[in-house]
Amino acid sequence: MHLAGGMSLAMFLLFPLYVRGLGGSDLTSGLLLGVGEAASVAARPFVGLALDRFGRRRVLLWANGLNAASFLPFLTFGRIGPGLVAATIVHCVLWGALFASYFTYAADLVPAGRRAEGIAVFGSAGMLTNGVGPSLGEVVIAHAGFAAFFLTAVAFALVAFALTFAIRVPRAVSTAGSREGWRAVAGGGLAPVLLATVVFGMGVNAAFFFVAPFTRDLGLARAAPFFGTYATTSIVLRLIGRRLLDRLGPHRVAIPAFACIGAGLGFLCLLPRPGILVLAGIVCGAGHGSLFPVLNALAIERAPARLAGTAVSLLTAASDLGVVLGTPLCGALAETLGYRAMFALVATATLSGLAVMAVDRAIAPRPAEG
Repeated sequence: MHLAGGMSLAMFLLFPLYVRGLGGSDLTSGLLLGVGEAASVAARPFVGLALDRFGRRRVLLWANGLNAASFLPFLTFGRIGPGLVAATIVHCVLWGALFASYFTYAADLVPAGRRAEGIAVFGSAGMLTNGVGPSLGEVVIAHAGFAAFFLTAVAFALVAFALTFAIRVPRAVSTAGSREGWRAVAGGGLAPVLLATVVFGMGVNAAFFFVAPFTRDLGLARAAPFFGTYATTSIVLRLIGRRLLDRLGPHRVAIPAFACIGAGLGFLCLLPRPGILVLAGIVCGAGHGSLFPVLNALAIERAPARLAGTAVSLLTAASDLGVVLGTPLCGALAETLGYRAMFALVATATLSGLAVMAVDRAIAPRPAEG
């Protein structure tokens, strides 16, 4: 289910190319994605409440089904206008709901003592799509156009919807009100984790959405080497080193992981030198592959067990808040200063996540009790 749904979502990473085809600029892409992700972030606490109150399977069914439908409006647009803005918002909200639902459901199935390992293995399916989805999308666009591209995404989303009926329903989760959720954030030590995740979202967003248009401006035909090596490195690291994530602890993993993401973004400034796309993909993928599982596990650890859905939803919302803040900024920087300056500045900003986790290690609270 995660693999099929992730393929539909990962293909949307080529959305800036679609906007260019409609006559828009990189700034236009950044603003559209920023507005969409802002709506997604605003909706995420309600997704968390729905997951905890109505159950994982019911939310997954609705989110997977509506995700398939959300691609269809993009087949109708011939220019940039209010309709495109509305369609982008709807898709981003559903994207965020699926992201939170997938990882909440996975957390239900994983033993608490091996949570980072379990989330890392589960997340490998989604990481695989980050490499395969854009690569497949570039081929489909080149040979059949954007209509076939969006219909391919619909097909993957429908497969995910069908597979949702076959998943095992986890044990019942106690209901919890919104006041309890926010109290857990304030008192359980989630705030530093969420702040670090915002920084993570900004860095990953810059890599995912702006590498493809940068390569086109440089005369490179494909951004696939970056996405492919990014995904491959992340998956290999998660599968081979999955036990180390829990054994080393979140801070020993997160601090060097932030350094890797910053370094990988910095390498992109060296394009179009040979091998740089591959090198940047490897280094960024190493950071992402180890960082997201430990942040996810740390958020769940610091929230009461009955609020696991709320904790994961807030964590994914924090990641997308990084997209909200970073996408318009990256688009504007790329327009005014150029892509190299943009990637250099985002790489430097990403290192602030390292500082947040270092401070959190010194003042880390005890895990919350369910």
